[in-house]
Amino acid sequence: MRKFGSAIILAGLLSAMTANALTAKQIVEREVIVQSEDGRKIVKREAADKVVPGERVVYSLEYFNDGDKPVNDIVLVMPVPKEIKYLDNSAETKQAETLYSVDGGKEFAKRDQLTVKLANGGSRSARAADITHIRWTINNEVAPGAKGTLEFKGLLK
Repeated sequence: MRKFGSAIILAGLLSAMTANALTAKQIVEREVIVQSEDGRKIVKREAADKVVPGERVVYSLEYFNDGDKPVNDIVLVMPVPKEIKYLDNSAETKQAETLYSVDGGKEFAKRDQLTVKLANGGSRSARAADITHIRWTINNEVAPGAKGTLEFKGLLK
């Protein structure tokens, strides 16, 4: 069993905005399946205080424009922890362009364009387990007082 705390942090928050115009907070939860009284299975989220290998973990990034002016060109970057295997397509959203990195956040590309360099000089298509960072560029202006959430899911290795 592993414990998750505040050690997993936001890797970067980049934006063409004034200082203190955007606040971002990361939340780490685990998904659990429970059965309702009528027998249906329901997916719930709870604090990821203790997670066992194979469990699904959700990393959410809540952002809020606490400034008095709209904010544009917001870029948010979040690392995929080494102990997590990213679940394909879980970071995709209509509210932002989603790009991925396999080299520790140095370069980003669309998921289907990611490649990993091999020791022999060749390359191969990147697998979900190769992804080290996710970068979202929010498509629209974020008005004062507006908020949103970006997230990805992974499995604890």
